[in-house]
Amino acid sequence: MKNNILLLAVLCLLSCKQSEKTISENEILWDTYGVPHIYATSDNDLYYMSAWGQMKNHGNLMLKLYGEARGTSAALWGEGFEINKALHHLGLYEQLQPTYDDLAPKYQEMLQSFVAGINAYAAKNSNELDENYKKVLPITANDIIAHSFRVVNYEFLIRGTFLTNQKIEGGSNSWALSGSKTATGNTMLVANPHLPWSDLFLWHEQQFITNEYNMYGATLIGHPSITLGFNDNVSWTHTVNTIDNTDLFEMKKQGETYLLDDEYIPFEASNYVIEELQEDGTIKTNTFTRKRTKHGIVIKETENTALAIRFAQMNDLTSLIEQYDLMSKAKNLDDMKNALALRQMPFLNTVYADKDGNIMHHFGGLVPEKNGDWDKWQGVVSGDSSTDIWTDYYESDELPTVVNPPSGWLQNANDPPYVNTLPTVLDPKDFASHIAPNNMRFRPQRAARLMHEEDSISFHRLVELKHDNKAELALRLHDDLLALKDQTSDSLVLAAIDVMTKWDGSYDAHSLGAMFFMTFTNTWASEKQTSPFQLSSLLKDAWQPNDPINTPDGFVNNEEVINIIKKSAENHLAKYPKLEIPYGEYYKLKIGDLEYPGTGGPQHLGVFRIVYANQNEEGKFIGNFGDSFVLVLEMGTEISAKGLLTYGNSSNPDNKHFGDQLEMFSKNKLRNIWFKRIDQESNLELRENKNDM
Repeated sequence: MKNNILLLAVLCLLSCKQSEKTISENEILWDTYGVPHIYATSDNDLYYMSAWGQMKNHGNLMLKLYGEARGTSAALWGEGFEINKALHHLGLYEQLQPTYDDLAPKYQEMLQSFVAGINAYAAKNSNELDENYKKVLPITANDIIAHSFRVVNYEFLIRGTFLTNQKIEGGSNSWALSGSKTATGNTMLVANPHLPWSDLFLWHEQQFITNEYNMYGATLIGHPSITLGFNDNVSWTHTVNTIDNTDLFEMKKQGETYLLDDEYIPFEASNYVIEELQEDGTIKTNTFTRKRTKHGIVIKETENTALAIRFAQMNDLTSLIEQYDLMSKAKNLDDMKNALALRQMPFLNTVYADKDGNIMHHFGGLVPEKNGDWDKWQGVVSGDSSTDIWTDYYESDELPTVVNPPSGWLQNANDPPYVNTLPTVLDPKDFASHIAPNNMRFRPQRAARLMHEEDSISFHRLVELKHDNKAELALRLHDDLLALKDQTSDSLVLAAIDVMTKWDGSYDAHSLGAMFFMTFTNTWASEKQTSPFQLSSLLKDAWQPNDPINTPDGFVNNEEVINIIKKSAENHLAKYPKLEIPYGEYYKLKIGDLEYPGTGGPQHLGVFRIVYANQNEEGKFIGNFGDSFVLVLEMGTEISAKGLLTYGNSSNPDNKHFGDQLEMFSKNKLRNIWFKRIDQESNLELRENKNDM
């Protein structure tokens, strides 16, 4: 009898658990922060509703971006000529259909479902959309692939080299903690990408729930898949890595031929057309020539030379949808490694934590096997020899990866992969020198110090650490600045030193030394004719791999620094009423009509919580770049998660969620993430059924 009762109880529990997971209706539950929690009976229904949700929050922006990526925005509404031309010149449009055709049928269907959701929303809500942007309709699957290339490949990897012959560095923070580092014994993760707060770099927060998996996170606008976040078993985030898979080659030329391996070879030339809408309504047709060499695509010519760009996926573009589908459905570390091994995403670190207790940092993407060391490839490379034309990439398991380090924690803040924990695990000598450099700037030093100096970290404490906004450089120079007081009697210099040494290094709204420290470091860089990002090169003791979070340090010439402090103080007082001024009175967070005191600071000073700003006509600095989507979570039996989307989950000024989280950002607060249906129902703003979409 007891056995029968026990059996019935077990069956009841199993059936109850199954009924909670079984989804029989396609619907979106919109919470009070404008986050769509999408319940779907199939992947195709899921992607249809995902597109609907993105269009509801970002319709005009999505159509604008698709028009730019299609290469026709200049013709349709007279804007975006340069991006249209760049994408044409890089040969994108010849790759789109082959890329789509290479997808497995299930992924083609998912892309088509996403496109159908976009077009359905546009058809049913036409009055919400800008007349110009509606000209790009209907959206196609190739538009999604083109948009992905424009954002992932062009903006992150190619643009800087293509336009300025300089490689662009990205920004983001991440931490992964194993149970040995936390108070509860559970793994924890911090996701903290840093991007501009507008246009194609905006994140869209959402949740995917099917009978197969439950994934919460964010994606960049216009992309179909969630690209960072967590499910019931695993979590991950990305940071931009120090990858070098875009290079420039300079070739000697004679007429319409170029020199390679002591032989002059004809350029491969083809024409493309960019149409441009004129103010009088007519269309101007612009014809351009694209030249190719065996190195890549020619982007500049002189009488005797040609400059060609080579980049990952130049001739073999792949869609991201399969990799991120597998990552979202991953149940363990092996699943995640298998998904990353696809390398459809051509760059990025992945920082990972799971319920099984594992943490990982993986330096990922398409890393070319090159001839020569890192320094050789940071400038223009001679195109004389075909031995320098790279064609192969390292396999995923050949790249720098750390799993479960003895320290119990991992970090990456866009630094090379070799100091991702302390004590270090990886030896740079075990990897080809062209894979990554070995250095550590002040922001990753701050990230590592915050982990290294703490133990038994609670979830609450991790949230506090995420909001740390002290400048590592200011703390590093504190004793050096104090020592200068014995070497000068200048009252202005002494007052300026007092401002910097009495200040605790924080970039809070009420901080009184933050503004002057920026004046000092900017003046210092200017006087030494270098970038503020190169301040470490001005210090006496260089960075040391065996002391990575305490070097560089010290002034080279104290007398010179005293003179720079004096000039800094004079410059500061010419702009502001006194040396000590509240940071938040001059640095502001502003979206639409909303405005709040600023918090966070520039990464080159070693501030973990990044905010960059542009000065407006009133002399105030308005934040426009930095912390964007923030996620702090604990992978316990029940997942605990808090997060924030700095600018809100809508780019539509008429939407109530446009900027609705900015005040929380100003106050260093996060909100609860509603991962469970019971919480979504308790914080419900709107319910939509797919039958009505």
